[in-house]
Amino acid sequence: MNSELWVAVIAAGSAVAGAIAGGWFARSAGLHQAAATRDTVQATLDEQRKARTEERRRRVYSNFLALAHDMSSNWGDAAAYASLQKAAAEVTIEGPNPVVRSCYEYLRCVREWAEDPARTDALSIAHAEFIVAVRQELGTDGGPVPDLP
Repeated sequence: MNSELWVAVIAAGSAVAGAIAGGWFARSAGLHQAAATRDTVQATLDEQRKARTEERRRRVYSNFLALAHDMSSNWGDAAAYASLQKAAAEVTIEGPNPVVRSCYEYLRCVREWAEDPARTDALSIAHAEFIVAVRQELGTDGGPVPDLP
């Protein structure tokens, strides 16, 4: 073989080797970029899911709180009591356990208060404990819990 042919073979081999190495590095960089994009998208979806869950819980908790407050002023209304029971069931589904426990304690105190309106202290305490449990679950702190109106 003459030297020109060797030069051409070496040049072609170098070009192929360079293309393979460049392709390998480009593929590796692409895989890293795809993984980073996937992680970013997953983090965004997780944050959106968390925000939707918090909003749904906030709605369920405030609905229970409003119905419990209304129930304390019109205890004899069977439809209002059924709505309150349904709201407590929704709190049970949403959880977590500390909020559920305080919800049912509040519900118990509403029933007891209806039988004996002198039990306003227990009702106020249960009201405050429910709000504290909700605030802890939602990660908010709105300051001191207001008394029942």
